[in-house]
Amino acid sequence: MESHAVNGPSSSAFHVSSGFAAARNPRPGPGALLGRIGSLEVRLAQNLDEIRAAQEIRYQVFYEELGARRPTDSRIEKRDFDRFDDVCDHLLVLDSALPGPVEKQIVGTYRLLRQEVALEAGGFYSEDEFELTALTQRHPGTRFL
Repeated sequence: MESHAVNGPSSSAFHVSSGFAAARNPRPGPGALLGRIGSLEVRLAQNLDEIRAAQEIRYQVFYEELGARRPTDSRIEKRDFDRFDDVCDHLLVLDSALPGPVEKQIVGTYRLLRQEVALEAGGFYSEDEFELTALTQRHPGTRFL
């Protein structure tokens, strides 16, 4: 499996298949079309360039449009990134009516963190804001995302 650094200069390795548990937990492969409405298509990121483009969109929305406080690394690179980028599946919305390469057609993005990957990565992103342990324990047969 090919590895790439997706975060800043001292990042851990990122696997294009997204996440430690990808080989053990079947899911649609990178690039598999998940939905289409008109010129809009939804799929998972296929490569590092698409993930970086998604991080740039997150930066534009969170820091430039909404005025969130920017970490220094994000300010320098004009990308929003953190440790979760290395383990999340990156859902993309692309507008095929836009000119240019695929990276310029990305109009929306969301990071998906599967429960089995979250357990190996130290927890869900939202656990800093919500108490999720009781919820997952009450529903042991349910897979959370």
